[in-house]
Formats: sequence, structure tokens, C-alpha cells
Amino acid sequence: MKRVISRTVPGSTSSHCITLLHHFTQPGKQATDDSPLPFPLAKRILLHILRGIAHMHKCGVVHTDLKRDNILFDLGPLTDKDIDAMILANPPHRHPPEESGDGIVRATVSQPLPAPDISDLMEHSFFISDFGSAQPLETHLTDKITADALRPPEAILRGPWNEKVFETVVRREFFKHEAYPDHGLDEEVGHLWQILCFTGERFSPEQLQASHRAPEFFDYTCRLKSHPPNFYNPFDMSIRNYKILEESDVLATTSIMKRCLRSNLDDRASAEELLRDPFWDGVD
Repeated sequence: MKRVISRTVPGSTSSHCITLLHHFTQPGKQATDDSPLPFPLAKRILLHILRGIAHMHKCGVVHTDLKRDNILFDLGPLTDKDIDAMILANPPHRHPPEESGDGIVRATVSQPLPAPDISDLMEHSFFISDFGSAQPLETHLTDKITADALRPPEAILRGPWNEKVFETVVRREFFKHEAYPDHGLDEEVGHLWQILCFTGERFSPEQLQASHRAPEFFDYTCRLKSHPPNFYNPFDMSIRNYKILEESDVLATTSIMKRCLRSNLDDRASAEELLRDPFWDGVD
């Protein structure tokens, strides 16, 4: 949620273009305005993602690679005639010839459609793409899942996981996959430490006993072997620091995050349960 409500988008000529669009705009053009994404739009995007996740789980599929790069949007109010007119005005063309391992090639120039204005995005629908890493819900082909920076604790610890591991659609950017040399923590331990500090939870003995890599990180008291300092930095405090949301929105956002960001996946809400959260009231 922090990323969605506070980050602008690299790679756009618009100073208000959101991060989800950066693959569809010309490279090398950087947004300079640090304005947040409107909260109603952020909720719309997240709700559409959550609906997609719930549908996948009903079909017995887990995506395992949910990230910003795999979220697309539709054409909104653009019609086929609009697109035809754009192509006529800017016909397909190629780069100059250049050598490659297969001989001389002429690559096609990327000609993305113009990014919609921030004020028009409420008319768009958002979709999950790229099922190249998807797995059956009941048959896990591998336990090495999702990108390092997006991994929940059970993916780092190589413990049992289910579909709830990927239902935390409001999770990222609170936990970073980075080292803390001052505390003697590498990237993985630093990631686990942040999860403990932000959630205020501890991993249970049962959870660690079922995790293949737990002995690498935890001692017999279920504490990190490196003994970094303990502190509690609740989600609402972090969100308030941005001074973006009204207090009622801070509390509503914190509430749904707490349902998602549990250290033990058995305590997390399912996608269907999250869809019934009052956080989505009035969102289409």
C-alpha cells in the first residue's frame, strides 16, 4: 500500500503517471512530481487484483509471482478506431540495421500506446498477467517461489505454504530484502527481522519446526541467532508518517493490512474473506 499511494512512475511524460504503466511508456523520461496516487484509484487497483487472485484460487491455481510488472490495465475508453488512428499517425517502423549472432537484424521500434491521464484511470480495469510461474494449488512444483524482495517468511524459511502466501496484496515496501551490516544481518535475516518488527509477532515453535531453513536463522528460543534489537513499528505509524491519508483511511488501511500480514499463514485471511472487508465499500 505504501508503494501504491506514495510512489510516482518512472518512464512517463506525464508527471502523474502511476508505476503500473512504466512498461508501456517511452524509456528515459522520468516523472519529477512526487504526488501520491489518489487513494480511491489505489483501492480500485488493489480490489481488481484481489478479485483476480480469488478467481485463480477458485480454479485451483496459485500465481507465485505477483508483482507490479505483472499487473496490466485495459484500454479504457479507447476504441478500435482510436487505435487505428494512432497507428496511421505513427506507423510501425524499425531501428537501423545492426549485427547480431544471427546476422544483420532490424529490431522493431517500441511504440506503446499513450499512457492515460491520472484522471482517466478510474475508467480502466486492472488485470493480473504472466502465469509462467503459476502452480497447482495442491501440487507444489517448487518451494523456491516469488522474487526475493517479495517473499513472505515461509518462502524464505522453506516451510509449508498455501495460496494465502500470495494474498497479501497490500504488503510490499514495508519489508525490504536488504542487509543491515550494523546488526550483522544479511538480506534474508534483515527481511525476517523487519517482518518481526512491523507485525509485532513472533514465529511459533511449530512453524519453525516445519521449516527446513529455520535452524539457519533461529535459535532454540525461536529468536534470531544474530539477536538484533527488538522494536515495534506498527503499520498505522508508518502510514501516518506520509501525511497523505485521513485518519479514518489510515485506520481502515491498517485493519486490512493486519489481516494480510501475519507471520503465520494459518492466521491470514483468504482472498474471499478479504473481499468481504469493509475497506472495499464503495469501490468498483
